[in-house]
Amino acid sequence: MTQQTHKRDLQYSTDYGHPWEADAKTVPEPNIQPEKNYLDGFGELVFGKSLRWYKEVAAWPMFILLLLEIGLRVMQTKYFITIEPEIFTSLINFSRLSAFVYLTVSGVKRYLANKKQILTAAVLGGLLAGVILGLFQLFWYRDLWTVFNLIGQPLLLAAEGLVISWLVYRLFFAKSK
Repeated sequence: MTQQTHKRDLQYSTDYGHPWEADAKTVPEPNIQPEKNYLDGFGELVFGKSLRWYKEVAAWPMFILLLLEIGLRVMQTKYFITIEPEIFTSLINFSRLSAFVYLTVSGVKRYLANKKQILTAAVLGGLLAGVILGLFQLFWYRDLWTVFNLIGQPLLLAAEGLVISWLVYRLFFAKSK
């Protein structure tokens, strides 16, 4: 003889063993608190996005810009001393232009950002890349001007990022919205 179970004895995965909805509501749900992340809460003040989002948008373009600019400066002072420095300045300016254009286009297309969010990402990325470049130049050149460059380089890159991103957004994306 086979043993039969009553339907109240069955354990369901979705209702804690209670097939009736009224009984299922009486079972308390576990109280799980999400991990507290300070990067998420503070950034909500900046045009509705977290600082983590801005980091995600601006990280790769600014990282590539840092690699290009530091690499060009090292090549200029170590290996290509006889070449005119204006060539390296032009290459650095082109790499900055390319990085901020890519940041703007990828931010709008990939992350569906609006104008204020893109401009904020460009300014924050420029500030961070400028601080890193200022520190690099402080230890690489060891001149007095590099101390002042710790303030000037982040402000310059933030201003360049703001202007380039604004122009790209205005030229290519302002009419579509």
